[in-house]
Amino acid sequence: METLNERLADARFDMNYNWAETAYEKLAWHFFRTKPFDTDILYKGTCAQFDEGIERPLTDEGVEEMKARYTHLFTADNQQLRQWLFSTPLENVAAYTTKIVRQTVIDAVVGLYDPAQDFYADNWYEWNDYEHGKITGRQFVENLYRQIDVVESHVAEGKAMGLTMDEIVLHDCIWGLLPDHYDPDMITAARDMLAEAERILASKRPYIWSEKGKEEFAPKMLRYGANRLKDFEVDIHLGESYCTEQGYILEFFSRLYWREAASKPEE
Repeated sequence: METLNERLADARFDMNYNWAETAYEKLAWHFFRTKPFDTDILYKGTCAQFDEGIERPLTDEGVEEMKARYTHLFTADNQQLRQWLFSTPLENVAAYTTKIVRQTVIDAVVGLYDPAQDFYADNWYEWNDYEHGKITGRQFVENLYRQIDVVESHVAEGKAMGLTMDEIVLHDCIWGLLPDHYDPDMITAARDMLAEAERILASKRPYIWSEKGKEEFAPKMLRYGANRLKDFEVDIHLGESYCTEQGYILEFFSRLYWREAASKPEE
């Protein structure tokens, strides 16, 4: 990372790609050569067009191959990258690199952890603030990692309490947001709902997994959850008006149904 700083800051830097050896250097080279920046550029060919043995990806399979090759370098748990993003004098390069980190973070939760996904989405305005000069590149980096730390700390706290990831996600779905603490009643409700879901699915094996089966199971679990939550004086207004909690819970059990189908196929 220090070498990258030196090369890009060197007055003799001639925009020649040949000096780039690592994925980070290739990415930085792209930032100086190409605008506007494409958030998917790393996946769609920035590195691929220079790598031997892989063609510039024009298909879904090619994009997936690029993701497999490079995404692990831009994950939130890459401490070397994080240290560089917070310390490099190249704040604009850091901001654009952090934008890719943000995409890998969202990819990790999208369709799996709705409250966290929406938490990140609600804070996306900060990129526009950066582009319009309202915040610096360094501030964008700091703000994004602060959001990542909020989610990761919340999950770590739940696991330290002995909760499974399913229990953590369902607990937050019941809240309808990413909460700042764990509620004992909501933990109990989440565990009861998961136990009931397992009981229903187990009683129907062998089971014909289908879209119709999912459409019967998920709403049934939503109704069960709504009734169970009333025991704790929590009303999600089922049958009266839509609310985020309903959507989150319905999606959670839809995913649970298909996950169960994938792990225990019909014999």
